[in-house]
Amino acid sequence: MMLWARFFRIRQNLVGSLWFFPLLGLIAGGLFALLVRAVDAVVTLPSAWHVEPSSAEELLTIVVEVAGVLAGFVVAVSVVVLELHADSFPRYLRLLYRDRFHLSVVTVLLGTVAFAFTLLVIGGTSEIPQLGVGISGILLIVSFALFVVFLNHLVHQLRPVAVAAEVTKTAQKLILSREQSGASMAPEEEPTEEPTLVIRARRSGSVQAVSEAALVRWASQRDCHLRSKVAAGDYVIAGQPVMEIYGKRPSSDSIEQIHAMVAMGIERTIERDPAFPFRILVDSAARALSSAINDPTTAVQMLDYIEELLRTIAAKPLGAMAYADESGQSRLVMPGRTWEDYLTLAVTEIREYGASSIQVMRRLRAMLEDLREVIPDDRRPAVEAELSRLDQTLAASFGGQVDHDRATVPDRQGIGGPGRG
Repeated sequence: MMLWARFFRIRQNLVGSLWFFPLLGLIAGGLFALLVRAVDAVVTLPSAWHVEPSSAEELLTIVVEVAGVLAGFVVAVSVVVLELHADSFPRYLRLLYRDRFHLSVVTVLLGTVAFAFTLLVIGGTSEIPQLGVGISGILLIVSFALFVVFLNHLVHQLRPVAVAAEVTKTAQKLILSREQSGASMAPEEEPTEEPTLVIRARRSGSVQAVSEAALVRWASQRDCHLRSKVAAGDYVIAGQPVMEIYGKRPSSDSIEQIHAMVAMGIERTIERDPAFPFRILVDSAARALSSAINDPTTAVQMLDYIEELLRTIAAKPLGAMAYADESGQSRLVMPGRTWEDYLTLAVTEIREYGASSIQVMRRLRAMLEDLREVIPDDRRPAVEAELSRLDQTLAASFGGQVDHDRATVPDRQGIGGPGRG
């Protein structure tokens, strides 16, 4: 419990790093070479596996050189991709760092280099294990295959729609995990009594995650109630209230544990922050609508995935959430975004920046009208309010213009949808 936040940050850094898994590949390749050499000494291989010592040395040298070149090319191209995405999708970079396939390719290539190089170095030409030579050839073939697949993966990954699809997939996993956490909607009223203790942030940073389960256990053991003043995604200034404690005042030693249950870093993460995927998609749409790019079709594609996320959370409990212990007593209240908060985040900036685009206005209307039909009744007023704002935006942008009638038509494709003017 004490080390939860530290382990979370370490895991974030390792999973998001570009060096950790390739380094494991190098180490694993060297160790595997030692294992293969030991096995080769006690097994008898078929004659078909026999290679002359000079040929074996030449083959291993080729494997080291070719796999090393492929690894260098993959790394160089990856750096270029990161630079391109840094301009187009700056808040998406953390997902690029975590691309498992990309890291797997680099890991296998460097592992192949380490494997063949270790076989060359440890025994000399006359002691190169025949089993290792065969395995090196297989690894080289696998490396070529992975390299071809990597190029295909890279080309598809560069498309904005691929970014949106990956962000949406990650967000849906997050929403599902939060749904299974056992939380329930908390009462909207604020507590009437004063908190026994207010815990303040020791340093500034973005709240990346909060361990609700650990906080519930902590409060249950001390028979008190916690009310968090921050949520994942908030930027907290040193000295700002982080947690309020109600009921029994805990000891100073146990209070230290609260800080270990709130992980903070220099930026938001998508793993525990359900609003951050919306932020990424909206930013991508807004960038596409800028005068420098002027690509409303990409903005429409972003709206496709934004609508999918809105539909996903439409029937979920939103707002402040209460977490109970095993006895059923509420121990923790976490602030949360409402349906209005998500809808405002998803729509406002795209409507503002796409006000002069017929395509964007039509797609926005189609999204809002479709949402109005599928969401619970108590959440429809927020959608109606957004439709009213859309009408006002259209009146300001297209009022008296020849295309005003076309801009008011809902179209899921923006322009060109079947049966729409």
